Amino acid sequence: MLQDVELACPAVLTIQLGINKPRYASLRASSRAAAKPIEVLGPGELGLAGTEVGEAGSASRVRRMLIPEKGRAQMIEGTAQQQAERLVQIIREFGTEKRAA
Repeated sequence: MLQDVELACPAVLTIQLGINKPRYASLRASSRAAAKPIEVLGPGELGLAGTEVGEAGSASRVRRMLIPEKGRAQMIEGTAQQQAERLVQIIREFGTEKRAA
């Protein structure tokens, strides 16, 4: 499934791990799957040019990816309005720290 989203930049995106609970296969199903051959297809076999796959064919670009510092996460309590205000405050404080560094 593809979804196009437009937003003004700069933007802050947060992604939470664990949002979907995985279903684990039984040991029997895992054994059966391990015994089946895996068919490997290249872009040509799928009717695709090399420029249509991988980084060259991607419509998005990752500008940077950072590993967060340990211990900096926090739960923001309160109403939606209070949470939004606190998030804005945190973002502004972070911007100030970056400019000072």
